[in-house]
Amino acid sequence: MNRYLILGAGIAGRRAAESIMQRDPTSKITMVESQPNPFYARPMLGELLSRKSGAESISTKDQELFSSPQFEIRTGTAVERLNLDDQTMVLSDKEVVSYDKLLIASGRKTQRRSSGEFAGLPGVVYLDRLGDAQELGNQIKMTRRADVFGSSFQATSMLRALREKDIETTLVLPEDRLWPGALDRVSSEIVENRLTEEGITILKSAEVLFLEKHGSDLQEVLISSGIRIPADLLVMATPQLPLADYLQNGDLDLNQGVQVNEMLRTSAENVFAAGDIAYLPSENFSGPQPQVGWLRAWKQGEVAGINMTGGDNAYKDIPSLRTKVMDLDIVCLGSSDIAGDDVRIETGDYPYPELPYIYKKLIYRNDRAAGAVFIGDVSEAGIVEEWISKGLKASQFDRTVHENMFSSHFHSSSNAHGVLCPVCKFHMQADSHTEEGSIITCPACGIDFRMVRMPNGKFHAVAIN
Repeated sequence: MNRYLILGAGIAGRRAAESIMQRDPTSKITMVESQPNPFYARPMLGELLSRKSGAESISTKDQELFSSPQFEIRTGTAVERLNLDDQTMVLSDKEVVSYDKLLIASGRKTQRRSSGEFAGLPGVVYLDRLGDAQELGNQIKMTRRADVFGSSFQATSMLRALREKDIETTLVLPEDRLWPGALDRVSSEIVENRLTEEGITILKSAEVLFLEKHGSDLQEVLISSGIRIPADLLVMATPQLPLADYLQNGDLDLNQGVQVNEMLRTSAENVFAAGDIAYLPSENFSGPQPQVGWLRAWKQGEVAGINMTGGDNAYKDIPSLRTKVMDLDIVCLGSSDIAGDDVRIETGDYPYPELPYIYKKLIYRNDRAAGAVFIGDVSEAGIVEEWISKGLKASQFDRTVHENMFSSHFHSSSNAHGVLCPVCKFHMQADSHTEEGSIITCPACGIDFRMVRMPNGKFHAVAIN
């Protein structure tokens, strides 16, 4: 009987366990998760704050998959040490677990500022786990003014929750725009305008320097431009670091994460990594990115599970960012923000005055599809992703799809091509029979959502509360 050990109960670990069960039904699978509450949709933590329902509303539907006697999960248990030589793992309760194959899928966490006024101040919060969201939900009840520092997914998901509760909100960005390296200045400005329309103040190229307190309560946030922002709450949503403290003194290659090859194998025999903690050099964007990795983790978990059971599958995917800001679906594919003599950009006449929050861009390098940006309408994103993956020339594109992307006719044909799941950003096809109000279940994360038609005739998906 093969013994599989999986570190992390996120989507990568769960998908890997599912693949292992299907391919090796006599195996023993042990999953170790430091959180007490596994199996929830982490991308929806911010939305949980704006919902009347509790944590069960973002719980995933795969708990029953792991009721088999071959599966065991240890929750609320941290990993203390990994011993590669004898293939054992020492847990925080000093138990030693042996394995034949190991998957590291423990994810990432927001970098903490552990010194000075940031340490232990009730008004400074991070949004990495379900417990964080539940604690933050209690604090928001007494919050009048909030600052969000950073442009990660956690930051943008928080903005909607804060504004729905009529909390005066300021977004402090360390960069000069949202997600440089993925969004160009035009597309960033479109998203910024949408946030401003919701009453959010945006301050760019700024760092949080000092916190002014009244007793033990947060009172003001001082940023590098010298501005003092009154605030009862500061949400830290800066870049994330791998959850890999137990690997710091080990033999695995650690750079921006656990380095793996296309087979998701690490430098150690019988050890794999998947999800946000895995680092494939070929996946780099041209600049820093928020950690939005649900769909990527789902795909990698499947590949890892197959290869751990003797398969020989390669993970091949272009860099992609799929997220949602307020009601705007956003997809960035491949090299979406590059320049150079060999680069050509096609945007049509976007953004149109009639549809100021819809924007589409195709990037060519050496006359081949290299990247794309979609804002507001992502219906062609799945097909364009294939063009980029294959490096097609414009003459090889589906002509109808290409013309519809940049057409000035807003009400396009019923061939909607597809929508993004509002949670995991899985891209699904929507055929000509799709109707306004249709309820669809995402095959990747199991969340139900409703189809809503946009002004240009295409559909987008809205999560059901």
